[in-house]
Amino acid sequence: MKINNLLSLIIIVIFTVSCSESYFGRYPLDSLTESSFYSTQEELEYGLNDAYSSLRVAYANYLGIGDLPTDNAFNLKFNNSADNISMNESNVVASNGIVSDVWDGAYQVISRTNLILTKMEPVNLDKTLRDRFEGESKFLRALMYFNLVRIYGSVPLVLTDIKTTQEAFSIGKETVDNIYVQIIQDLTDAMNLLPDQYIENENKGRATSLAAKTLLGKVYLTLHQYQDAYDVLQEVIDAEVHHLLDNYFDVFDAANPNNSEIIFAVQYARGFSPSMGNPFQVRHFPNEQIGTAPYLKMGTGEYMLTTSLIRSFEDSDKRMIYVDSLASITHAPRYMYISKKYIDLGQTTVTDSGSDLMILRYADVLLMCAEAKAGLDKPQEALPFVAEIRTRAGLPTDNSIADSKESMNLAIEHERRIEFFSEGQRWFDLLRTGRLQTVMNAHFANGAKYPAEETGYSGTTTSTIENYELLFPIPQYEVQLNPDKLEQNPGY
Repeated sequence: MKINNLLSLIIIVIFTVSCSESYFGRYPLDSLTESSFYSTQEELEYGLNDAYSSLRVAYANYLGIGDLPTDNAFNLKFNNSADNISMNESNVVASNGIVSDVWDGAYQVISRTNLILTKMEPVNLDKTLRDRFEGESKFLRALMYFNLVRIYGSVPLVLTDIKTTQEAFSIGKETVDNIYVQIIQDLTDAMNLLPDQYIENENKGRATSLAAKTLLGKVYLTLHQYQDAYDVLQEVIDAEVHHLLDNYFDVFDAANPNNSEIIFAVQYARGFSPSMGNPFQVRHFPNEQIGTAPYLKMGTGEYMLTTSLIRSFEDSDKRMIYVDSLASITHAPRYMYISKKYIDLGQTTVTDSGSDLMILRYADVLLMCAEAKAGLDKPQEALPFVAEIRTRAGLPTDNSIADSKESMNLAIEHERRIEFFSEGQRWFDLLRTGRLQTVMNAHFANGAKYPAEETGYSGTTTSTIENYELLFPIPQYEVQLNPDKLEQNPGY
């Protein structure tokens, strides 16, 4: 799926927006309509591919929520991005563009999947293909709702293709509990319908049963259903399809996509027009032209790495291979740390990264198993999972971290911070464990101790994360469009 079928994604965009019959009834009479288009296997697959393509929209600003509001990243203020600065300093308002873009992107994917699930019913498909279309659609829908419910809380739960404006305005917020019931049902269906892996190159990158199980494990972990989480994650391990790569560098190498560690990723590719490249490379570069290749191109400075993160790395940690440091020329003596996880070494004169955005990978399975065991108050049983991650990083493991549930949880928190930096996990990890306010308020209070010329961080000591800020606001325009059904989250 990395290269094949990418061009076909463009074709289907025309047909994925529901329009009125009166519009499609106009001349010319031989034009394709939505109702007639989704009538063959090929056309349904076009639509499903468009749902995958729409993940690039859904995740375009995901790190703006997963990393930027945390102690892992900061926005270099020279870009004057009010949206990024407010995210970084916990001053988010309902008109924030990042909040709106993440919402819109998620519902775009959901609308695509609902359309496929509706339109596939009367089409003559063999059972294997029907199972695949249904399983992949339900996985993608569950993934989007899992993001939405963690970011905004109660949101509209749309499970059918909406045909009319009246129908759209009739849908209000669903309870968080009911949304999780639907997520679990969709993932359970997907894991029973899909294969564990795809051997054919053109299908690699699609959702699998193991991707559904991994995501379901994270859902259970979020709900603190630790035994359920461990059981389903152990099934992923027992399948022996995925494993840690020996070299951490190889996991993110654009020349090694969909490798054995990757369970599910948003697919990007270089060399296409319009571009299908990964935007996060540029967003991790400072917004000034510095150094030699591959840093010759100016970035946007949105996701610079904090000194707090860099000082959390242990000596000789091999994961530092994806961190670089640059001395500013324009704003000397500023010194900046950047993530190299999205640099595509195969690109030449054009900044067009084919590196994928990892959503689920095997290292996550191991550390979630450890978290589940710690949640069950079995820290000794969590230890081997943490040790496997640290061994790959070239680090020893102190067995004393298993002396208590509390010490193990802190060790896992540290390991997740280092293992998944720049992958959009930090906010959700701290939110899930109930440590978000403790960690972040301490980070804000300690900000001034890191000199601005070294970090680029503003040293904002007055910022805090209040209780209501554990959720982000519903986009302002959504509330204004449908105030009777979409009440704004408290505090905004």
